[in-house]
Amino acid sequence: MTALYEAIHEIARRRPKAIAVETTAGERTTYAELLAQADRIAVGLRARGVTEGRVVVCSGLANDASYVAFLLGVCAAGAAYVPLLADFDAAAVARALRMTEPVLWVGPENHHRAGVTTPRVELAELQTSGAAAGPAPGARAIAPGGRAIAPEGRAIAPEGRAIAPGTFRMLWTSGSTKAPKLVTWRQEPFVRERRRWIAHIEATERDAFFCRHTLDVAHATDLHAFAALLAGARLILADPGAEPATLLSQLAATGATYTSMLPNHYADMMAAAGQRPGTDLSRLRRPMCGGAYASPALIAGAADVLGIRIRHIYGSTEFGLALGNMADEVQSVGGMREVAGVRARLEALAGYDRDDLGHLVLTSDCTSDGYLDDAEANAATFRGPDFWTGDVAQRLDDGSLRLLGRVTDLVLATDGPLAVPLLDELIAKQCPVAESVSLAADTDTLSNRVLVVLRAAPGTPDDDAVTAVDKLLAAHGLTGAVLAFDRIPRTVVGKADRALIRRRHFPASSSS
Repeated sequence: MTALYEAIHEIARRRPKAIAVETTAGERTTYAELLAQADRIAVGLRARGVTEGRVVVCSGLANDASYVAFLLGVCAAGAAYVPLLADFDAAAVARALRMTEPVLWVGPENHHRAGVTTPRVELAELQTSGAAAGPAPGARAIAPGGRAIAPEGRAIAPEGRAIAPGTFRMLWTSGSTKAPKLVTWRQEPFVRERRRWIAHIEATERDAFFCRHTLDVAHATDLHAFAALLAGARLILADPGAEPATLLSQLAATGATYTSMLPNHYADMMAAAGQRPGTDLSRLRRPMCGGAYASPALIAGAADVLGIRIRHIYGSTEFGLALGNMADEVQSVGGMREVAGVRARLEALAGYDRDDLGHLVLTSDCTSDGYLDDAEANAATFRGPDFWTGDVAQRLDDGSLRLLGRVTDLVLATDGPLAVPLLDELIAKQCPVAESVSLAADTDTLSNRVLVVLRAAPGTPDDDAVTAVDKLLAAHGLTGAVLAFDRIPRTVVGKADRALIRRRHFPASSSS
């Protein structure tokens, strides 16, 4: 039931004085201190009704050791946590609460709480309440025998959703296609999957993982927090809102050896490198990039400007980490191979029976349990032992796989199916554009209609950038709408918010 907590507890027993978590603000927490915090939090959670098989939501927690201790405290209690993301509006919060039926809300007061009846407690209060402390105002205490007691002292029936034994978290997908879905993971398969990944990237207790993402999302917990802690390494937590130049300096100053960022994050740091001449990233032996297509130009630029050789990786919130390439080389081609325990194959695209291009299908014996209360999505994605990723991949001559983007974002160009990330690569090469995001106009059928939003290159009028892209589309047999933005909207993770772009600017395609 508590496989994750117990695995990290064993590391804390062996290396109690080793630094487990530090922040770029200078706070350091040893493994022993981290587990002591987690134990106190587990006591505080149980005192407020967060018992085995129940759900707690969290919101607005700082990226620090206390958040990590909270995650471990939830594991120790045998419960599950659900983060409410920073960009959730009141309707999204209400939907999340209906789905998960939490018994407690952990975090500071915020504007989303209007009308919410779920009892709330500050994270710091959980750590100081102690076993004998009473519940927070409005929270339920637990009487002997497991019955809950209302604030005025009368017994009431336990409330909240009962979850599958061993479930420790429910994380949101990015929402890049339609609304975010909630993915559930149990501790035991998660620990096995993380350990396979740690072996794949060759992480040891001597390493330091630099995390610039909020701990609300899988990019932070899976690629940084739990990978670091299960390896006995050091987790470095940065401010997710820090400027690229600051992050670049911190990467060097902390002696980080591992990190994982999105392509736009690396691009931002390359642009900031001029503000930090001579920044030494030589210790960063595993700078990884996943979650979105990374162009050859980006990989080459990072090697030239930052002196780092980005490693391509691929995975998902639902499946875990599936593919990676840890070779110490400039990986312009982008080919990756399966992590141990993972099998990958390509399923032919409708109407295009090609051996080298298809829908990526993965198989593993340690994945999530799927989407909460979404039978349609589960049936489409989890088909027996197979996980249908929704992504298009290309099989290269050496047998490795190159990811090209979503199946729903293929367009039909003159020469056949074209993945929109490759279209964005063409736009970057041939048009005066600083950034573009292309989307297929028809998500249910393969057509030549495309939607493009862009930021014009510095000094280029928007109209000139739009005209150049229109001409490029026509040259490839494509047609569609092109819009110029001052800023491309992004999700909490940092990806282009494709679902939001569709809803706001191309509503006809959103309903397809």
